Amino acid sequence: MLDLKREMGMRTALFCVLIACLFFSGGCSLISSEKNLVDRLVEDFKNLTGPPEEEKQEVKKKAEQYLKERYGEEFYVDDLQYIWVSDRWIMRGHLKNEKEWDFKVSEDHGQFDDYYFTVRLSRDAEGEFRPQIEKAFDSLINWETSVSVPDEIEDRYAKSIPSYRELRQKTKRYHQTIRIALATSLTKENQEQELEEVYRLVSYLNQNDIQAELEIFYYDPSIRESGIKKVDFRDRIDYEKFLTAKIEIDDVLQIEKENDLKNHLRFVSK
Repeated sequence: MLDLKREMGMRTALFCVLIACLFFSGGCSLISSEKNLVDRLVEDFKNLTGPPEEEKQEVKKKAEQYLKERYGEEFYVDDLQYIWVSDRWIMRGHLKNEKEWDFKVSEDHGQFDDYYFTVRLSRDAEGEFRPQIEKAFDSLINWETSVSVPDEIEDRYAKSIPSYRELRQKTKRYHQTIRIALATSLTKENQEQELEEVYRLVSYLNQNDIQAELEIFYYDPSIRESGIKKVDFRDRIDYEKFLTAKIEIDDVLQIEKENDLKNHLRFVSK
């Protein structure tokens, strides 16, 4: 849903920028061709609701058919949004028998794309790793994980998507990212204890031969007092003032002993 709102905001912002550029480039006056362009932009802006309802329903029907043919399951899509700047549609897809989660679907000049495979694997990975992560970290704020595979692998298993555990037995061509936010002010004094917690998770991943990128963010405990209950990892800059340290590991299989974690730890100067 957030992706849809962002695209709507972007198209509004672009409209305003175009108008401003045309206005100021002419010294506050517009030549005839520029006025015509502005008139067309204004008309488009008035019609941001997009194409007629008939076209919207046709896109919806085709999207549902595309998903059924690709995955062999029954889907429905909703929340269709027409993005006039790029002349494309974005929407949310749902399995008919699992309505509690969704995924992004897009249409661009008759070509459909979706994130069902990725979201399904990521949800599966989340269920597998939740007990390990919640057990390992006492000061956990929140965490997330995502799993992606090359198009070739996705196409191969689209009609019968394996569990994440099964996928790892079939191929090494996958990429997993784990991001963790902790309400712990990491210091030189407590780093040994904190790195011990991290190494428990890394050991589990390595023992199960799981290749994963790992990012851990240590925030001052005052982040909770400020009313923040969840860190949005896409907008990490919003929490920068609370950040005390972070660990970034491209592949946990590189970590052979606990002391190796120090090479991936960075304290944040205030």
